[in-house]
Amino acid sequence: MSKSGKGWYNRDWVTPAEARWGLILVLPVMALFLALKIAPLLYGGYLSLTQYSLLQPPRFIGLANYERLFNDPRAMQAFRVTLYYTVGTVVPATILSLAIAVMLDTKLRGMAVFRTVFYMPQVASWVAIGVAWLYIMNPAFGPFNYLLSLVGIERQGFLADGYQALPTLIGIGIWRQMGYSVVIFLAGLQGIPQHLREAAIMDGASAWRSFRHVTLPILMPTTMFVVVTAVIFNLQVFDQVVVLTGGGPGRATTTAVLFSYNQAFQSFAMGYAAAVAVVLFLAIMGLSIVLLLLSGQLRAKKR
Repeated sequence: MSKSGKGWYNRDWVTPAEARWGLILVLPVMALFLALKIAPLLYGGYLSLTQYSLLQPPRFIGLANYERLFNDPRAMQAFRVTLYYTVGTVVPATILSLAIAVMLDTKLRGMAVFRTVFYMPQVASWVAIGVAWLYIMNPAFGPFNYLLSLVGIERQGFLADGYQALPTLIGIGIWRQMGYSVVIFLAGLQGIPQHLREAAIMDGASAWRSFRHVTLPILMPTTMFVVVTAVIFNLQVFDQVVVLTGGGPGRATTTAVLFSYNQAFQSFAMGYAAAVAVVLFLAIMGLSIVLLLLSGQLRAKKR
């Protein structure tokens, strides 16, 4: 007879003594999580309702920082730049990563080397990567401009040009994100039962139809995972911008996180910086929830 009962643990699996010890062992980790994650988040929300400049104690001003934010053209531009960067990076990187993963999902010799090469940018330091790209894209002596000159194209400003800086950042972001996305897609492809593909081929389906009607639907959860994590990561882009452009030229590449950082540590407007961070957090959370709900609806339709 089952010994199940009401409570926070399943009595079929553990005894009350084991459950108590489990709770005791988990408590330090939970306390650390609350101290390092939840507490700063709540404190940031409190600071967003204050006027705080480090030199004076916080003074409660209600929603004044949020009113200022939504009427500040610099803040709105920073959020637009963040949105453009995220969409411009996530969409092409996801499509290209899936295509490359399909090509790498073979048993040809040397594929393991290619997989490693594609993932290397993900584990490298952004400072080192940034220095390399600054050299490659240098308007005066960069290799990329040299190659353009060989085909008769004049030298470009790239990161030093107000119109080209953001597209250049997006291109570099695509290059880096692909390392992570390719590995995830490749793991998803290798988890697809081979007999499903073989059955589609035996039914006369072309390679494209097999991919569209067999592979792609099975990969939908993997695709949504890649998209959601990439959106969260790119909406918080900071180090790449700091290393490559510093937010310039002008404010052409100033993202929301960099704008918040500048408000906090250059203007010392801690309350205003916290308000920017809170709005960005809510935007990330809301967009993530929408994408997850969309993913659930797509999976339900496939059943």
